[in-house]
Amino acid sequence: MVESSQVVINRAARRESSDKRIYFEKHIASLRQSGQYLSIRQFLRCMNLPYIHEDWQIDTLENLFRLFNSKAREGVLIRSRGASKSHDTMKWCLYMIYLGFEIIYFTANASQLERPKIYMKDLINRSFLKWCIHDKNDLQKEKVEFDGGGRLTLVNLTENKAISPRADAIVFDEERKADPDAYNNTHGIFADTDLGFTLHISTPEKATIFEDTCDDLRLEGIRDNEQYIFERVIYDVSFLWDRRRAHYERLKRKLPQWLWDQEFECKFTLPHGAVFHNVKYVPYPDWLMNLIQNEHLCSGVDWNPVSGHWLVSGKWTPDLMNFVFLEAHDIGKGYALNMNMDQFQIIAQHGSHGKHITLEKGGNNAEYIIWYRKLQAKTGFNWSNQNIHTEEWDSQGVEKQKIVTNIIQNGITMWCDKTREDLAVLAKMIGDCRWDADSDKPKLAKNPANSPHALDGGLHAMSKKNLNDSQIEVGRFY
Repeated sequence: MVESSQVVINRAARRESSDKRIYFEKHIASLRQSGQYLSIRQFLRCMNLPYIHEDWQIDTLENLFRLFNSKAREGVLIRSRGASKSHDTMKWCLYMIYLGFEIIYFTANASQLERPKIYMKDLINRSFLKWCIHDKNDLQKEKVEFDGGGRLTLVNLTENKAISPRADAIVFDEERKADPDAYNNTHGIFADTDLGFTLHISTPEKATIFEDTCDDLRLEGIRDNEQYIFERVIYDVSFLWDRRRAHYERLKRKLPQWLWDQEFECKFTLPHGAVFHNVKYVPYPDWLMNLIQNEHLCSGVDWNPVSGHWLVSGKWTPDLMNFVFLEAHDIGKGYALNMNMDQFQIIAQHGSHGKHITLEKGGNNAEYIIWYRKLQAKTGFNWSNQNIHTEEWDSQGVEKQKIVTNIIQNGITMWCDKTREDLAVLAKMIGDCRWDADSDKPKLAKNPANSPHALDGGLHAMSKKNLNDSQIEVGRFY
């Protein structure tokens, strides 16, 4: 069968287009050898991809490149499921090794290693980078190295060799699934470099290394006036939401709310629901600070000899409908026999000159009350002239739950500015407080290995004992 002239013309045009692209790619690759490099925006345009990048994708990769010289030298990508976080991260990795850097790309486990390997091979084959490769056989493995410098290695985080390589930057993909011990063992990778940049990418999950990383970098961003975290929810990803909106709306109706929030709205949520919903985690408005200006300070102490004794302070609004946290920190560690004068004075100062403080007692905590009274007698402090109170919580958590229940039932709003470094731990513990999923009645979940001492100190601060009798309304408090 004789081909039509149009078929022949089209084939010739494709061949000519292919020849031109090869010439163009080889030319771009040769510029690298002479020390001429593309910007990351130009680099992305040179890739022969079947789609066009959205502006926010390019902006994010440019910002990550800029963070290479930031104070923290870390960055975070939090994205909706399906929003191309791993694919875009691989583009960033290839650009960095194109510039001559050495990158290690960690996956949380072996099963996740195949996907970035496919991305690496595909992106190289679709760009001028295939003319930069030192050994093309590397593409069949988990690494690639360029002539003149630059290497990318894909590593399963849980393998023994994960702790041995050296690199200028590392990537933790799907960090929420990372093994804590393996993750912590990677600190030696930056031993031979003056750079040491870390990129964390994942969808959110509560009580993980990834959540801790995000909490830390949010605070560092505030201190450094820098954006370290780049977040993209599904509604802002047009190639997901705009093109398949009906599909995702159906999915949203089917999934549990917490799972949808976690996977598609970039929220660190709890499967069984947070206990406190009436919490404001924002900087305090002027009207609120004016309301509490003349109110007395209420403090509480929750004892823990190992992780620290937490002192938390705040003030009530006159109508007792808002409690504003103003201070939260540990005042040191130690059993009662190891407590010192500095700790005594901190407590005494929070319970004098019109201030009130409530200390936990009962069980082993009774020893701290004895310690305080002995030092008080020795130093001449008059117990009756101080506003220092005690309250006992049972080991089953019944008394604690009474306080929590009354806060909820009375519609009390707690204010805890999570942008403040001194309140960040307390804010996290308030948000992490949840109901016990295994109980057939309302019961607070308890984790003996990681007790929320800052939250407990806050609940002691909100105790009725810190209020003047004239301020207590019948039935309002436990």
